[in-house]
Amino acid sequence: MKHFLLILLAFIAPAAVLAQTDVATPTKVQLIKNTIGKPMLSVDIELAIANGDSFDYDHWINHPEDKPKIALQYGDSKSDCPLTVRPYLSAKNAIGFEVSGFSESTLERFLNKDHDNQIKLVIENDVRIHLLPDSTATGSRFVVVPADVLNKMINDQLTITADDRSGFLTSLNNFYYYQNKVDFGVQPSQDTVKTSYILSLKLQNAYNRKGFLKCDNSDKRRPVFWSLDTRLSTDFKDSLNYIKFYPVNFLWENYAGKIPHQYSVKLGHESSQDFISKRATVDASLIVITPNLINLTTAQSNRLRLKPVITAGIKGYYDYSNDMDAFASGQPHIDGYYYVPVFNNYAIIFEGSAFYDLSTERNPDNKVQGNYSITLGAEIPKTGFKAMFKYVDGKSDINLKEGSIISIGLLMDFFQEKR
Repeated sequence: MKHFLLILLAFIAPAAVLAQTDVATPTKVQLIKNTIGKPMLSVDIELAIANGDSFDYDHWINHPEDKPKIALQYGDSKSDCPLTVRPYLSAKNAIGFEVSGFSESTLERFLNKDHDNQIKLVIENDVRIHLLPDSTATGSRFVVVPADVLNKMINDQLTITADDRSGFLTSLNNFYYYQNKVDFGVQPSQDTVKTSYILSLKLQNAYNRKGFLKCDNSDKRRPVFWSLDTRLSTDFKDSLNYIKFYPVNFLWENYAGKIPHQYSVKLGHESSQDFISKRATVDASLIVITPNLINLTTAQSNRLRLKPVITAGIKGYYDYSNDMDAFASGQPHIDGYYYVPVFNNYAIIFEGSAFYDLSTERNPDNKVQGNYSITLGAEIPKTGFKAMFKYVDGKSDINLKEGSIISIGLLMDFFQEKR
């Protein structure tokens, strides 16, 4: 037994000398996108290596078990796109690999990390790199780069630059940010009117977040959204209160050209807060992002801002309210939303809607109706909230009753500005 161990040790010892493995931290990781032909992302890893050493670019081909294993992930959902990873020649002190197998829109989502910080490119294994020594060295050497180090360095690459500021929210998630906000206010008492408390919120999200990660441009899968748009108050008789819930939303996006736009079809239910007025709805809309019209910032307060969002559509509905006989009709509408930063810590939000109800039951005078709101906000440091003064006036598009409200309170929008 003793002789056997000595013989085994004799074989192992030279192998240990010939194959040395070091753990290394890259000096730099660079991301390079290619959208000509097949969408592709190159990951360039720079390492400090000894003079005379060079990278063995064929090692990952001959030993695929050492090749980086990569996946796309949205939130906690991993994409099932079959990604292709191919090593390529780079600079003398760098080695890289190309990743393909996803659509151009998925690539843009990933690179625009400030727009959608849930999307990740994840390296799942430690990357093992073989070095070819110079002629005077004995044996070969491996360098291992830990996966968590690479993932952090890749994530750090996805930060916004000064050149991107003007077009920061011209792309995809401009449509989503304005659909996610909450404000809470108090309407002070006036004479015989009691103080009322008001909650307004807009929320939108996808059921299957993997739908954001398309494997290629021919992939027809689309995420299906739900959305909730509501205004509630302790005064149930407030004519401006409403509840709009759409459990099914389909979105088709187009970002070619100077004016990004989106088509939307949603099915849902709308009602007043007291559920006296209520209807089932189908709404088809065209949503566009237009150029900024107002700039109330300075060179010293060059804040990012949502561009104006304009929606034009037509709503078909079946009204089965308690106070009248059931009927079916339609309602063309135009809506607008504009978030305007003011200097360093303030904001103005304009919202408005104009609509024409085609029914004689709701609109016997055949008039175009509408409503609007103006919100003034002042940032409260370190809280994510803005102190709010809000004025709302006009007619509800559900029952066409008129109201006017002044409220003060807090605003929380889900648009996080990156400075």
